[in-house]
Amino acid sequence: MKKAFSLMEVLVAITMLSVVMISLLQVKSDNIFLIQKSEEKAELNDYVSLVMNLEEASDRNENIFLDRVYRFDNDELRKELKPIKIKIKDNEISSKLIKNDTYDLNITTYSTTYNIDDKINKNIYTFKIEL
Repeated sequence: MKKAFSLMEVLVAITMLSVVMISLLQVKSDNIFLIQKSEEKAELNDYVSLVMNLEEASDRNENIFLDRVYRFDNDELRKELKPIKIKIKDNEISSKLIKNDTYDLNITTYSTTYNIDDKINKNIYTFKIEL
């Protein structure tokens, strides 16, 4: 008597393998999507860092285009930077006056928001202390 798999056993095995393979492909697809989003977020963070290092912005409530601020000879870099628009907005959050017998201390809190197309939003808080 020959030992062999029946047709039903083969069909069950193929079905189980198919389910496992589809699950693995879905996990791979999800991982690729997450890696792409992570790389895009890191790139946008780098663009915001470029603008944060600028000290020459005259009006802080403005839109900055990176291709106008930074000049590159490389055409690929210029094409990459051309559509990038970063919105900068300054807000005075609070001001507190502390009075003493010898001095008056004024502490002002500012918030600067850097925004790229609602994809990334960075808030930087600064304090100004005046005697």
